[in-house]
Amino acid sequence: MSAGGGLRGLLAAAALKGVEEARARIFGHVLNPAGKRSPHKILRKKLFGDQVAQWYPYDIKFDDPLVMAREEKDH
Repeated sequence: MSAGGGLRGLLAAAALKGVEEARARIFGHVLNPAGKRSPHKILRKKLFGDQVAQWYPYDIKFDDPLVMAREEKDH
């Protein structure tokens, strides 16, 4: 392998890495060159807390005047 071929390969690798980094910044992707496990896939998912909260009945603490007075005192 000649010095020019090695340099050309090095420049091509650097350009490819720069393109990948720019693409990740533009589209909001996370680079993972090591291929290790990452929580980003889970953290990207839409939160569904409001839907889960609808499954449960009305909170009875709003019916208790002592609880409401204590919470207002804390504010």
